[in-house]
Amino acid sequence: MPERSVLNMLDIRYEDEALLIVSKPPGILVHPTTKEDADTLSARIGRYYRSKGWNLNLHPVSRLDRNTSGLVVFAKLPEIQGQLIKQGMQKEYLALVTGVLPAGHGILDFPIARKAGSIIEREINTGGRPCKTEYWVISPSGRFLGQDAKVAAADRYSAYPSSGSAICDAKSEAHLSLVRCRLFTGRTHQIRVHFAGIGCPLWHDNLYGKIPGPPLRHGLHAYKISFEHPWTHAILEVTSALPEDLNLVWQNSRL
Repeated sequence: MPERSVLNMLDIRYEDEALLIVSKPPGILVHPTTKEDADTLSARIGRYYRSKGWNLNLHPVSRLDRNTSGLVVFAKLPEIQGQLIKQGMQKEYLALVTGVLPAGHGILDFPIARKAGSIIEREINTGGRPCKTEYWVISPSGRFLGQDAKVAAADRYSAYPSSGSAICDAKSEAHLSLVRCRLFTGRTHQIRVHFAGIGCPLWHDNLYGKIPGPPLRHGLHAYKISFEHPWTHAILEVTSALPEDLNLVWQNSRL
């Protein structure tokens, strides 16, 4: 396949001799599995490098669910991978959630564990691992509500949500809130489980939501990542704007 055609399948947001950061489209896996190894993000990147005559072994630093879009980080050397995993990265997401959140700025502080009998699904569980998600509701003008508030002043929700005791006002399934999320921990399905746990699941989340949606897309996008570059030690910040499909859904929900 010609280099230009392969490149058109990738949204490269940053690249140097140590790192590659790509914005993944929804609907594809990051890495191949025994059942699916043809069209994955890793396979697309491999085809791109082979079209340039390069033989690179990339090492994943971050991952995303199949139906989540956004930034994924790869290291070009195993020592870079180890360094970045050890030092950590700050990740922020944009999420479309159903219902009306209780405050413009809040912290969801609920432990998460694997759901009994499932290898995939997670749940809020007092016996789980600590998990904390900070969020800001984005106004129709694009402004973060409460963005100047200190974390200590945020509304904190940490009581274990029992069945039927949703914190969100889910009076209208048609209402969607766009929220910016910052993770303090990086548990599997953390954002999805936290918002479902307070009664405002992600738009079209087929695992944790109330209304089934498209099989290859739900309302979550990894839009910003920042960390200290392992070689230059400068703070590297990379972004990927809210995709047009999610933006249209959000805009239409407010008509």
